Amino acid sequence: MKNNIRWVSNRSSILTSVPALVILLALCAAAGIARIWAAAAVLLLIFLLAGAARLWSVLALRKVSLTAGGGADGVFPGEKLEFHIRVHNGKLLPLMWLEIFFPLSDSLCLTPEETREPDQWELEALKEEGCSESLVGEKKMSWCAWYETLDTTSVWTARCRGIYSTSCWRLRTGDAFGLTQVERPVAPEHAGEIAVYPELVPVSVRLFMRNLWNADTGTRGVMEDTTVIRSTREYLPSDSLKHINWRLAARDLPLSVNVYEDILPRSVHFLLDGESFGGEEPHREELEQALSVLASVIVELEQNQVACGLSLCRGAGAAVHLAPGGDVRPLLRALAAYQPAAPALEEETNRVIRQRAGFDLDPLIESARNTGRFYYLTYDCSDLPDQPVLQYLDSTRLTILTWQPGKPFGDYETVCAQTVRVRGERYA
Repeated sequence: MKNNIRWVSNRSSILTSVPALVILLALCAAAGIARIWAAAAVLLLIFLLAGAARLWSVLALRKVSLTAGGGADGVFPGEKLEFHIRVHNGKLLPLMWLEIFFPLSDSLCLTPEETREPDQWELEALKEEGCSESLVGEKKMSWCAWYETLDTTSVWTARCRGIYSTSCWRLRTGDAFGLTQVERPVAPEHAGEIAVYPELVPVSVRLFMRNLWNADTGTRGVMEDTTVIRSTREYLPSDSLKHINWRLAARDLPLSVNVYEDILPRSVHFLLDGESFGGEEPHREELEQALSVLASVIVELEQNQVACGLSLCRGAGAAVHLAPGGDVRPLLRALAAYQPAAPALEEETNRVIRQRAGFDLDPLIESARNTGRFYYLTYDCSDLPDQPVLQYLDSTRLTILTWQPGKPFGDYETVCAQTVRVRGERYA
């Protein structure tokens, strides 16, 4: 472990600072030269006390490790998470007092039971790390003897969607006299991330269960349902004899073949245009509601054995593409981490405008061959004419889900996503 111990001067006595120690030693020497023995003795005692306190603090966190495990990599809002914390003192020098400092994420997505308002001297560091400046967590522990291991737990509550990293945790200790304090962040190899998924709400998935079948073959992942005849057309030499409508042929009518209804693979893929919720008047609350509905639909479809894929446009980070699979946790984690891009300004008018959604098109188009149906979630249809992904997914493959009720977009099936949520019910 790298020696990245930080001296906390704001919580340390000025007597333990290097300038103060030098001054004390100089005054002690001057008093001795002047034969003022009482003053020299007092100054020497203060120097030794302050010097011992500083030396104790410098050595206190050496060979001390902090590890923590939560037993889960993701939780939903309202759920509890228990961190199992272990502190090991691997040296002869004991730790007379010990505390663990928990900076919290700016969104306060995950908070411990032991919280307080940050001290004034802590605000600058919290701001630099992008942490919350309104609330921090703290866990005080008993003294730790030489070569002793302490185990404790800390119970946290998931509040809202987000990603929390334990890399900002810090271990604090000092000398036995309370004159000095030092701190060190948790080692990178012992840090982890906890995802707080979007809140689950009751939804109906009837819209997404239509025309799904339990396979993924075919030229475009599409198969014909021979039990449902959509129409007939004139027979061509390349047509299969099995498709000939023999009832019409028995009436001495020209040969014709049946055109069957298409059914799709038992998989769906969602595209989230989070940038459409931005603009001059950003709709952050609506975006959170849309993410909750989307997460709830994904969980419900997974319980119905429908594989789900997810594509997120480039927001504050890179575009995300997750092909349909059996595990929904990577999808929920991607939704938990998603943040829209910072507002864009129009050069001429300096007006805030919507960012254009950008998806990772290559893997999206590649997976389209074996995907049953695509659903494009957007705030409204205003940006859809300029969306490149619609050049590759026509109305036979894709449904538009708008958060705002509005008119249909072209030939695409357009559904208000709010109608998917079942009002008046609580998610079980």
